Amino acid sequence: MPGISFDRITPELGAFVNVTADAVLEPGNPEQTLDALSTFGVLVFPQIHMSDDQLVALSRKLGDMAAVISTADGSGPSGKGIYRITLAKEDKSQREYVEGNNFWHMDGTSYNTPGRATLLKCETPPSSGGDTEFANLYAAYAALPEDRKRALAGLKVVHCLEAVSRKFVPDPTADDLERWNATFPPTEHPLVWNQKNGETSLLIGATAKSIVGQPEEQGAKLLDELLEWCTQDQFTYRHQWQLGDLVIWHNPALLHRSQPYNEASGRLMHRTTIKGVEAIQ
Repeated sequence: MPGISFDRITPELGAFVNVTADAVLEPGNPEQTLDALSTFGVLVFPQIHMSDDQLVALSRKLGDMAAVISTADGSGPSGKGIYRITLAKEDKSQREYVEGNNFWHMDGTSYNTPGRATLLKCETPPSSGGDTEFANLYAAYAALPEDRKRALAGLKVVHCLEAVSRKFVPDPTADDLERWNATFPPTEHPLVWNQKNGETSLLIGATAKSIVGQPEEQGAKLLDELLEWCTQDQFTYRHQWQLGDLVIWHNPALLHRSQPYNEASGRLMHRTTIKGVEAIQ
């Protein structure tokens, strides 16, 4: 039976996966992949060249695949449950969604149960820009001084689409605000997420707008400080895309972002999401 192995990328984050596209679904390999995801946070399958059908099959082996609803675009991949990440979209909301990925964020902060994992496959690598960066929230929180951890305990943070959208639409219209709030209204979460695996992450990033009970400026300063701490070099990995790469990340453990790129770069990614199994509390 074709095997699978993992080589660590950095001391804190990531592993390269040694397996072929045909072997990745062999008995035992999806289970090993899921275990490795918990250990390494980010799994990189260099130039594995999986088909869309193989991507969907692997996604379903790893858990319940989330349906494509708000990101559906009528394409063939969309019909399979795959989200096409590209700036070449006419729909304003979908283009804004893609542009919002350029800022550090955790997927699914609009929900009580964020996605468990995200799979991202490179269909067309960008001619410039477009790298994807990851930051290990578990390692970053563990490294915080104990007095800082105590100060953060019990705080609540408000997440919303408006917070990230204002970064590239600083003067929104009333229609913009209505559309953003309909898609992702203000949602309160604990700032510190103690998870069942014994690890802890911070619910921060571009969708974090304010700290409940604190003046807006004070809360924003704290959120900026925490983001700067969690995205230090020792906690991060930056992936430069090549044709056929597949990257899977453990969403509740990480922040991620795309490096800026424009439509002319041709960047096209295919994404699937695995439903979450742990509610934020």
